[in-house]
Amino acid sequence: MEPIFIALAVVAVAELGDKTQLVAVVLARRLRRPIAIAAGMALAMGIMHATAAFGGAWLDHLLPDKLMGWVIAIGFCLMALWMVFSKGHSEEEVPGPISSRFAFTTALLIFLMLEFGDKSQLATVGLSVALDPAWKVGLGATLGSVLVNLPMIWLGHKLKERFPERLFHWLATMTFAAVGITLLVHQVMVR
Repeated sequence: MEPIFIALAVVAVAELGDKTQLVAVVLARRLRRPIAIAAGMALAMGIMHATAAFGGAWLDHLLPDKLMGWVIAIGFCLMALWMVFSKGHSEEEVPGPISSRFAFTTALLIFLMLEFGDKSQLATVGLSVALDPAWKVGLGATLGSVLVNLPMIWLGHKLKERFPERLFHWLATMTFAAVGITLLVHQVMVR
């Protein structure tokens, strides 16, 4: 069960203040079909995190352990650095839906496109290299993503003004930096 909880925690923190939350808020406001949006989002998250977890496990078998350890450690540090220089997101970035009748499909497609190559998906790849089995990492990452983003569908537009987005952004940045530095130290210590 440990890989599930580790992946859940890392991905949940990575999702705080992320564009995924903004999209959940905007879709909820525009479509007003929370159950359909939640179902589309959950399926998209499951697909993307499962792909990332099994892709990471495949990479782990493909590359030597020492090299893979360095790649993942440096990758987490680079994600933290990327987040330091990112500016955040705005509502204008969210594509408009066709109709509220297609809320599930709209949410599914938008979240699939949104999560492809996102920091939470990259974190899932890294975690699946370090933790076994891949399905537990994928499940934990999906749960972390859904647990953080689901409330935004119902409450996001009301709470958005009360929570400083920059605080969440820096919390996620520090989490990636801490994981990256920990992995780097481990790589140096294990020769």
